This record gives sequence, C-alpha cells and structure tokens, in this order.
Amino acid sequence: MLRKKKSAAAKNSSGFSLLSTMYTLLFLAIVGLVGWITYEDYQNPISEQKIEAQSEITPVTIVPTDEKTEDGATSTQSETALELSTEPEDKKPESEEVSSTESEIQTEAQEELNQSVIDQSTSTETTEISALEPETTAKELQESKTNIATEPKADGLKKEVGTPAEPEVKNETNSVTPSSPSPAPEPSVSDTNVAENVNTDQDPPISIENTTEEKIALAPVPDPEISKNSDFGLLPIIGPGGKMPWRTYGRPFDDPLSRPRIAIVISEMGMSSSATKTAIQKLPGAVTLSFNPYARGLQDWIEQARAAGHEVLLQLPMEPFGYPNNDPGPHSLLTSLTDRENLNRLDWMLGRFTGYSGVTNQMGSRFTSSLQDMEPIMKVLKERGLLFLDGRTSSKSIAAKVASQLQMPFAVNNRFLDHKADRDTIDKRLSELERIAKFTGTAVGVGYPYPVTMERISVWAQTLNRKGLVLAPVSAVVNRQEIR
Repeated sequence: MLRKKKSAAAKNSSGFSLLSTMYTLLFLAIVGLVGWITYEDYQNPISEQKIEAQSEITPVTIVPTDEKTEDGATSTQSETALELSTEPEDKKPESEEVSSTESEIQTEAQEELNQSVIDQSTSTETTEISALEPETTAKELQESKTNIATEPKADGLKKEVGTPAEPEVKNETNSVTPSSPSPAPEPSVSDTNVAENVNTDQDPPISIENTTEEKIALAPVPDPEISKNSDFGLLPIIGPGGKMPWRTYGRPFDDPLSRPRIAIVISEMGMSSSATKTAIQKLPGAVTLSFNPYARGLQDWIEQARAAGHEVLLQLPMEPFGYPNNDPGPHSLLTSLTDRENLNRLDWMLGRFTGYSGVTNQMGSRFTSSLQDMEPIMKVLKERGLLFLDGRTSSKSIAAKVASQLQMPFAVNNRFLDHKADRDTIDKRLSELERIAKFTGTAVGVGYPYPVTMERISVWAQTLNRKGLVLAPVSAVVNRQEIR
C-alpha cells in the first residue's frame, strides 16, 4: 500500500516538471519574437530613407558647346551640368538621426560626382592654337584674297611615274590624257597671301613642333671649283675630276637598311618670310626646299636652309597652258621665244643664288610638253652638273624622258600633297606616297608652305621608321623611277 502511494507521487512530480519546462520555453519564444519585431521596426525606417535618398540623385549631363577662338578656329569644350534635385518633402523623417543620415548620403554622393566632373574636364585635350608666326593668324590668312587655284585630286594609286599630271588651266582639259587629272594652276605664296584654300573652319591654325634629329653638315657655298662668274652672277659648272654640283650641294644620305625612299619637296620658298622661316626651322632636314627665283634675299635664305640641313632646289618658271592670262613671271621660259632667248633667261635664273643641287619647273605645263623647247634647256642643265625634278604639271611632260635620254640625274613628282589644304587630303596623299614607295622603292611628293601641310609632314615623318620607310632628299632618289 505504501509502495503504491510513493509511485503516484513520483508520477505527479514528473508531470509538473515537464509542464513547467514547456511554459518556460513558450515564454522565451514569445519574448524573442517580440524583440525581433521591435528590432525590425526600428531598422526599417532608416533603410527606406537610405534608398529614398539615393534614388533622388540625378545623373550627370554633359553638354557639348562650340566656341570660336580669336583665330576663327572652332574648338569643342565639354561643359558638365551637375544637377542634384530633391523631391518635395511629402514625408518628413520621424527622427533627427534619420535626417542626418540622409544628409550625409547626399553630401557624399555630390562629392563623388563633382570629383568625376573634375577628372573628366582634366582629361579633355585641347588643340594648341598658333600660326606660323605670332603676327600671322588663320583669320588674317582667310581675309587675304588670292587667285590661287588648287591642284585636282588624283584618283587611285598609279604604278606609272607621272600620275600628278596637272596643267595649270582647267579649260585646257583637251591637252591632257583621259587617265590624268584635269589641269590646274600652281599657287604662289607671299607674305600677305599664304593660302586661300586653307579650310580654317575645318582645320584650326597649326602648331608645328620642332622635330629632334641629328644635324647633318652640308658643304659650304659657294664652292669655287664648281662655280663660275658671269654677267648674271655665279653659275654652276662641273668641276675638276667630274665634280658635280648636284652631288656636292646635295644633302648626304646613307641608309644601310636599303629601305624604300620618300622625298618631300616644299615649293615657293622665299615668297613668304614667315612660311619660309617656319619651313627651315621646323621641318625635318631631309625635306627638300625649292626656292622661287623672284624672291628677295635668296642667298641669305639658302644659307639658313643649308645650315638647318635642307637640300635646296631652284624653280624655273615655264610657260603654262593659258599663258599670258596665267603668267609665271617676266623671266619665264616660253615656247614663243628662240632657244637663245630662253637660254639667256635660264642663265639669269641660275645666277639668282648658288648652293642648289638642281632645278624644277614652276608651272610649265605647255613648255615641258614641247620637245623642241625642252631639249636645249635640259642639255645646258646636264652640262652644268645639275639634277632635274619634273613637277609633272602636265601628263604630256617629256622632261623626264629627255633627261633619261641625256643620262642626267632626274626625279619625277608622284603626288601633289595639298591641292586642298586640309588634314584629310594631305594625310591621304602621304599614305599614297607610302604605298608607291613600298611598291617601286621610291616616291616623290610636292607641297606648298601652308601651315597645315608643314604640320602634317612633321607628324608623318616621325612615323616612317617604324613603317620601314625613310625620308630622303631629292638627290638621293634620282634615276630610281621608271618612266612610262
């Protein structure tokens, strides 16, 4: 009996202990749930405010604006409008802590955006605006009206030498072969008339950086062994032992790698003081400079050019199609004159200065097409030990053929670089010269002292080494071109 009572008491005690444990766990669960809900209620308002504050920031807007410089050039600058707009405050923060958190987020976002604007404006590159000389601006060039006519565009890459065939007057197209460009006059350059066809709206005035290159010493002038006094001044002659003026006065050239050669000639030197000075000082020394016989102070310009390493040529004004409306000057070689009269004019031009390695025709589309008139001139040039560069102002030019028959040094122009003086045209012509040089081993280009022409040549010349090409003076490319 006593044993039964003890067993019942043990069961009652065990049941009470289990029930107490269950109630305790339930209580703790309720307390934990209430605490979690309270914590979530406390956290949710702040999270919503952060999202709301971040969504109120508008993106950065970049507005390009065009601005005219003093030189008439157009430059584009990036103006960044930073707008941080906030929505109307329909709902105010419930606590000061929420308000301060939103303010801090907006401040940090604004600082990040401002920094990005600064970085963007810092990275924007602007083109340095400067002309050949401080007093020569693009606006002044554009205002000076000229009668310059441009060279027609050459279509495609021609394998034959003489592709530039370009007479001076466009209404004489019947004198040019169908495969050649139509004729056009060659421009002249003066102090007040540099280039009417420079597109200043498209290409702002150019700053030409001086290229660093090794200075090459040229022979002093005049050399008494290859010079002779005359009524017109010192004239070149072949010296003792067959000493040739074209070799003596030429720029030394040596390329152990035997790379394809490209010669660049800048014509009309001496007519514009600022253009001539820029060409002498800024262009690579391997660029050949061709001087107009009507320019002033020629011997001084020659000494400066040769001191800078430039080989020089003398331009011979010759009769173009359209003469006398298209007149190359009072001492021009004309088909209407006798051989004696033309040779007398030739001596006058040859005596204008000394130190040139050869000559090239200025205009001359009609004269260079006449075998009867060209042959006596070429014979005298050979006897004087000079080279001849055929400018190919006419597709019918026989100058190179006569020179080849006389076995005298000659070269032929493949491309006029700047019949339209803009970057795209000049870069395209320079690329064509590269293709011709790689195909035939030699190419020759002729340009004028426009600011954009000299700037593009300076930049282009620095790329030739990695392209496997070399810039050479005209005397280094003679007798290397095929005539067809």
